[in-house]
Amino acid sequence: MDNMTQAWILLLAGFIVVFTVLILLIIIVTLYSKIVTSVQKAGEKKKERKKVVKIEVIEPTPTKTVPEPEENDDEIPGEIIAVIAAAVDAVYGEKTHKIKAVKKSRSSRSAWARAGVLENTKPF
Repeated sequence: MDNMTQAWILLLAGFIVVFTVLILLIIIVTLYSKIVTSVQKAGEKKKERKKVVKIEVIEPTPTKTVPEPEENDDEIPGEIIAVIAAAVDAVYGEKTHKIKAVKKSRSSRSAWARAGVLENTKPF
């Protein structure tokens, strides 16, 4: 064989080897991503099965007549208390917890202003 024929054979062999390895890498990466995705979905399903929210509503038994609050009183709506209870449940999870009281803050600053003060004055 002459040199030109050997060069073409070597070139063709090189192309075949390179493209075969590239195709194998594509297959390996695709399979790996499918395996990782299935494992992540299985983990999420386990977490969803474990996370069962139990809500128990206890009606207070009226023993005394409670005076009606005046219009000027700062009464917190029931929806807000429910949201606060849900947030406490999300934070503490499966631990038992009890909310004893909810009252409005008497601060003159807004929540955003207090957050800014805390962020800018905390120690290094």
